Order: sequence, then C-alpha cells, then structure tokens
Amino acid sequence: MRQKLPEGYEFDSSISHPVTFRNPDGNVFEIYILASNVIRVRHHTNHKNTEQQQQQQNDIDYGSFNVSRKKYQNGELGQIEVETPLLLIVIELPCLRLVWYDKNTEPHKPFAEDLVRRAYAYQPLPASDNNDNDNNEIWHYRKRYPEDAYFGLGERTGPMNLAGRRFRLERLDSMGYDAETQDPLYKFCPFYVTLSTTTKRAYGIYYQNFSTTTVDFGQELDAMWGPYTSYHAESGPLDYVMIHGPSVSSIVRSFGIITGSTQHLPPRFSFGYLAPSMGYAESDNAQAKIEQFAKQCRKHDIPCDGMHLSSGYTVVNNGDRCVFTWNKKRFPQPEKMAARLNAAGIHIFANVKPWLLQKTHPDFEKLKQERGLVWDDENDKPSTVLQWRAGRYTMGDASYIDFTSETGYTYWQTQLRTQLVEKGFLPWLDNNEFAMLDDQHTYACQVEPKMYDDPLGLLASSVPIKNKRSCARHVGTPIQTLLMAQASFQVLQEAMPNQRPFLITRSSVPFCQQLVNQTWSGDNTTEWKTIRYNISMGVGASLCAIPGGYGHDVGGFAGPSPDPEMFVRWVQQGIFWPRFSIHSFNTDDTITEPWMYPEVLPTIREAIHLRYRIIPYLYSLYVVHTYRNNEPLIRPIFYDHQNDLKTYNQQFEFMLGPTTLIAPISNPNETKRSIYLPQETAWYHYQSEKYFEGGQTVTVDSSLDDAAAPIFVKAGSMICFGQVMNSVHQMPDNDRRVQIFPERWPKKKEGEEEEEEEPHPITRRIFTMIEDDGKTLYHELEGRAYTEVQVWMEAGPDIIKVGLEILNDGYFPDYDTVWVTCPIASETRRLVFVDPQYNEVMNLQECPRIVDDHTMHCYYGLPLPLNNNKKKMKSKATAPL
Repeated sequence: MRQKLPEGYEFDSSISHPVTFRNPDGNVFEIYILASNVIRVRHHTNHKNTEQQQQQQNDIDYGSFNVSRKKYQNGELGQIEVETPLLLIVIELPCLRLVWYDKNTEPHKPFAEDLVRRAYAYQPLPASDNNDNDNNEIWHYRKRYPEDAYFGLGERTGPMNLAGRRFRLERLDSMGYDAETQDPLYKFCPFYVTLSTTTKRAYGIYYQNFSTTTVDFGQELDAMWGPYTSYHAESGPLDYVMIHGPSVSSIVRSFGIITGSTQHLPPRFSFGYLAPSMGYAESDNAQAKIEQFAKQCRKHDIPCDGMHLSSGYTVVNNGDRCVFTWNKKRFPQPEKMAARLNAAGIHIFANVKPWLLQKTHPDFEKLKQERGLVWDDENDKPSTVLQWRAGRYTMGDASYIDFTSETGYTYWQTQLRTQLVEKGFLPWLDNNEFAMLDDQHTYACQVEPKMYDDPLGLLASSVPIKNKRSCARHVGTPIQTLLMAQASFQVLQEAMPNQRPFLITRSSVPFCQQLVNQTWSGDNTTEWKTIRYNISMGVGASLCAIPGGYGHDVGGFAGPSPDPEMFVRWVQQGIFWPRFSIHSFNTDDTITEPWMYPEVLPTIREAIHLRYRIIPYLYSLYVVHTYRNNEPLIRPIFYDHQNDLKTYNQQFEFMLGPTTLIAPISNPNETKRSIYLPQETAWYHYQSEKYFEGGQTVTVDSSLDDAAAPIFVKAGSMICFGQVMNSVHQMPDNDRRVQIFPERWPKKKEGEEEEEEEPHPITRRIFTMIEDDGKTLYHELEGRAYTEVQVWMEAGPDIIKVGLEILNDGYFPDYDTVWVTCPIASETRRLVFVDPQYNEVMNLQECPRIVDDHTMHCYYGLPLPLNNNKKKMKSKATAPL
C-alpha cells in the first residue's frame, strides 16, 4: 500500500460555489452547500473532472452560507470557515482537515472532525485509457470519539452498534451465513449514522462510491494517530455527504430524499403471507406439488398471497439451471399453473439469476457473439465466474449478463417478458450481487440508470462515461444491480401500465429502493441466534433507505428444519415485518410449511390470521411513513426515543412504526420476556392489557399458544384491523375496526391543591388510515383515487372523545362504518363519539354496535361521511378479531 498525504492546499476565491481548494499537484477539494444541514464534500485527485461535476450541480439551490478567512498569528492563512444557518465548518490549511460544529450547541466542541495530517489520503496510480487519476484508491480518516455509537452500513451481522468493528462493503452469495459474525453479506450501502451517547445528537455520512469499500469503526488502532475511523474505497474519487440531524429520524428522511423516494406504492397483496417452493420445484412433479400447496392452504385455513418459484423450473436435461428456460417435465403447463394460482389469489414470483452457464445455456454463444456479457479484455472473451450449476454445492463456469451493454439489457428484457411476465409470473431478482473474481474485467457502459430520480446528481457522478468501456473496479458492481432492477421494472411497467410494478431483490444498493418493493436478509441459518441477530440486522438496515418491504426467511433457509418451539417463536415476530415469508432449503430435505407440526398448527394459523387482520395497519403505516416520508416501518427503539440513552442498546426488539413495540422471544424454553420500556411515555402490554409507565424494565408472559410475540402499544395510539381472508383481494374488505389505547390522566400528588397548577392539557392523538384499490396507480393521478381517514382521540380526566376526519375521499372503501373500541378492561372513563359529519356528540346508546366473538369487546360504529354520504354501503362485520 502506498498512501499519499496531499499538502499545499489554498483557497480559490475566484469560485463562489462550491467552496474550492487547490494544491500544486492538481488536486481539487470542493464543498457544496446543499442545505443548511446537508453538505457535500468531493476530493478530486484529477482536476479534469471538476468542470463536469460543476455542470451537474448548476440546477441546485444551495441556500445561504458565508465564507470567511482566518489567519494565524504569523499572518499566514490558516483556515477557512464556512457557515450555514445551522453549521460551522472549519477547513484547516495547508493540509486539509475539516472540523464540524453544530451552532445550536456548545461552540467549543465539534461533533465531528477529520484526523490531523491524514484525513484525505490516496494511492497514486498510473494513468491509462481506462484509468484516470480520479480512480485512485482513496481513504478518509476521521477522529473517533469514545462516546459515539455507529449504526447502518446496510445489512450487518452481530450487534446493531457497529463501534469497534471493521466491515467490507462487498456483496457475496453468503449461503447459510452466521448472523452474529459473518461479513460481508448481500447489501451495499456506504451510509451510517453516528449517535453520541453524550449529547444525544446524531449525524449521518453517505459515501457516493460504488467500488469495493472497507469501513473501520475503531477496530484498527495506531498510537501515532490516536483513535480514529476510516473509509477506504478501491477506486475514487472521494465523494461524501454530511447530514446533520440532530435527530436520527431527520437524517434518515434526508438520506431517503438524497437517494430518491419510493416511486410507487407496492400492491397490497405484498403484505400477505409469501410462501416457498424450493423443495417443490426440485421435484419431478413440481407443478402438481405447487398447485397442491394452494389446496393445502385452504385445507388448513392458512391465507396466502404469493409463492416464490425457485430456480428448479429452469433445470435442463443435465441438471444445470439455465435462466429463462422451462423444464417441461417438472412444469408441463406453466401458463395454466400461473392462471390457477392467480385465480386463487396467489401470485408467483419466478426466480431469475443474472448469469448464463457457459457450457449448457442455449443462449450463451449468441450473447457471447453480441458481447452482451461482462468481458475479459485481456483474453477477448466473456468474463468467467463460478456459479451454482445443478444440485446443492455444485458449480460451473458462467458469465454475467452485462446490463450496461445494450445487447445484454435488451436480451434480459425480451426473455423476462416472453418467458415469464407474459405467462403470468412476476420476477424475483436473485443472486444479483455480481461478485467478480477479476475486477479488471469490463463493462460496455452503453446503458445508464435513467429511471432513478437523482435530485442532487449523486448517482450521475458515479455513472461511467457513456460508450467508454470501463473495468469493474472503477465502475463498481452496484451499477449492474441498479440496471438489472431498472430493466425488470420497465418490462413490468410496459406489460401492465396501470398496475403497480412489484419487484423482489436479494441484493440492494442505494437508489434501487425507488423501483424495488421488497428485499430480505438472504439465506439465513436455522438457529436460535439467527432470530436474535436478524432483528439487529434488520433494524440497522432500516436506517439505510433499503426497499421498504424488508423481512427474513422465517424458520431459517439453510440448515435443518426448525423444531416446533423455534418455528412458533420465529413466526410470532415474523408477522410484524413488512415482508412476511416462510422460505427454506433445509439440509434434511424437509420443507418448512405452516402445517408441518400439527401440535403447533393452531398457533401458526392464529398468527398468520393476525397478520392478515393488521394488513390495513401495516399498509397505512407504509403509506404515511415510508412512501410519503422516507421512513422505515421497522426501526430501532431509539429512532423515536432518542432522548433515552437506555434505548441505544436495545437491539433484539424493534418498533413497528412510531407507537408499537415488539419484543420477540429468541431463546429456547423461555416463557417470559423482560423489556425496557422507553421513558417519556406510557405503554400497554397488548396481550394482558396491563398499563406500564415508561422508563422501567418489565417482565411479561409469552406462551407458545400466543399468536404473537409480546406487543407494547404506546399510550395515546391506535391500531386498525381488517378481515381475515384467503388472500388480500379474495372478498370485499368491508370490516374496519380500530382499538384505542388512551393516555391516563395524571394523578394529583398527595397534598397538592387543585388551583396550584395549570389544568393539564388535553392532546389530540391521530392515526391515519389509507384506503385504495391496492392494485393500480390511480391513486397517483389527478383524481387522487384514495381515501385518507384520520381517527382522532382526546383523553380527558373523565371522558375519552373519538372522532373521524376525512382528508381525502377519492375512493370508496368497502365499508361505510369504522368500528371503535377501547380494549382496556381497567379503563373506566366514558367513551364519547363525535359525529364526523355534523361535529356533534353522538348518543352512544343509539350507535350501532357489534361484539367480538373471541374477546367480547364491544365495538361502536362511527359512520364514514364520504361525499356527504351520497354513496351508502352496508357494513358486514362478520369476521371475529
């Protein structure tokens, strides 16, 4: 390794923006003010790229900032200060070092700073046709504060706080990984959040670079430099964005804006149970077994909305897996199979892999001749990688399709359309990590990721020069993942222009969350610790703008089948993740199915039924938080409780939205769960209805007969429920029930007189329900074909008021009444409804009511005043909760 530490930088006062510094070697350092709390920093080791980058930034409003010069006592220019309304950035010269200050806190202590004399290092490389000096290896060293915790970097194993560890941001096919120790995995995301345990304030850093990366959070130590963190990329330039919070939630929202919001809502069926087919697709009578699965679901009363069609359908005569081919012995009538399952409400997601086996794929020679593959220029032939070929652990020579080539891109789209989409299947993008044995192999660089929103030009700056063949080391493999998703998205969009495109991907990189709906934690292993560490992986990844439909292979993918207890515990918490899928490739040749253990089938059934009842809740949370505000559904406890230091160490529990806390059981033979409840609020244990003040650790029971892991609901919140049905659109969802969990009125302290204090304010709490057809894009059009209902609650000392407000009524849901109850038996305050149409208190005795068959809770009906009740529908409240 050769590190050059650049020196001699001087401020270039001839350029007003970006704030620019140059040195005698031709290096250029730029600071872009993107917002008062969002700053972009670029270090070019080749000044020829500067003008191109400035041109890309011309349309951005930079806001207000000031630049001032500070001199040392000897009169020499020592530093430049850049000031925005929120931040002060001190740039020390002549050796570059940035020191960051939050103007709203103590000005003498920075919240972040570069390492002295070593901040921006690079390794000079000789220039060539495919390698300019901006492709140097680069480093960014920063001073490490002992009180800082680090979260993010996409999908990371082990503890959620990454302090003291080193990670390689590369993507591998990590079959059967250890959820506590393995690295790397499937996702690439060089973004992380730093949260101070001293100030309770946070900032985020995103490195816009797609080359192989290493991030060190203090595992490395050198006495000469003191504690530090480091970022290393195998190819430059250095380009990062500093996002100051100070809240974690504001950082995550900003990062979502920077890398682009989800372009379309997912179809509502994607929140249903998504089943496996790995074991079925390997059978000679695979089609019959898969069709039989749908019948088994009906037999056992298990709802299901999707099935993953694993790669067994592509097996050719010698046993090799050739993408886009059909094994007609296993699947004699794939179109009829798709039609039958789709008619039963089960969508099929066909596995597609981005490589062709060299010896057996029927299209390999054609694509080779047309140069539609990643290329080995030295030997003038397709790049060779070893990929899964036939049975378990077999491999063969293969070549990746080059999605940057027009030929490869077009080939993929043609095959996807004709072999799958036109036959009734949706694509499931798998094994798309694009791991390379030789990173000098090249891409054609003819196709660009044009369908991704790029508000700040970050992605554009990483796209290689068009039609200039470039090696994988400099371009980075994430560009292939982005283009694979884009090509697939276009096929769906063209085939079903009014429908919501639905894509699943295993690998994920920044920006792909715009087009891809779901991802998961990959091929996990059947172990108790996998349940635990998949939680910390998932909540850490949730901060990183990954596709919003995130989940895990419930029951474990690799390894033996789970025993009954493990299976129940996995399902009890799996039903709360946005993506709920039981999927397996068990080493004992079993298939993990809901009915695999008759003794626990009633619990599994009840859990999946609960999943379907809360789909309206999940969907509404997704629209409000993920689709509109770039926030995750699943999130760390500290995300909404940043002022409580004890939440920083909570990693085996998670929040579902801002008000529901899930505390899974992840150890064998446990029937009780201890959990710390964040302070500054109170909580209800959902299963027992017990009320707890926050700021304490409580212990609750959790039985193997329970439908769900322990649930804690924040006082002042609401949960809505719908019907259980065989699949999401099987019948009208004409029953909408809301449970309220009111705040308790503060008790008067002993000896306190009534007039000594101001009256305690009554706060209106709101939950937003979103209703639409769940299938089309009509909600995006001018007519806004969706209904947005705000259910509000005001809890006073003697009365709890509940009402509705219609914010948008562009869609008529299947119900005209919202049924409301307070499920807390100890609640004695009077429940009062306010008529949503006339804003008058309703006579509760005259309200329609229903009694739940299981819980005996009495629900009262509030009419839904859509378009002044011009359209009347009769609610059918038949499904018990």
